[in-house]
Amino acid sequence: MITREFDYTADGFDAEQPVQMATLRWSTLDENGHYHKHSLRMEHHNGDGFKAAKREALAIMGKDYPNATLKVRDSYRNGRFYAAFLIDAGVNE
Repeated sequence: MITREFDYTADGFDAEQPVQMATLRWSTLDENGHYHKHSLRMEHHNGDGFKAAKREALAIMGKDYPNATLKVRDSYRNGRFYAAFLIDAGVNE
């Protein structure tokens, strides 16, 4: 099983604005053992930031591991502005 951690950070929250901005961050390890940091700026609508981040992360993992079964696990959340979650990719045989 391969597990990747994703961090979601909202820029801020303004209830008057229908669209909010956030950053999704994660790291990967290449075949030479080197880490690579990635980030994605994303828009989301009020109230769906964490769900939108998980959808994006699942899409990323799905591209990297197309035949795997993916499972999301929450690991940490701090109000509306920050969350960390894990995605497990179980290899299907």
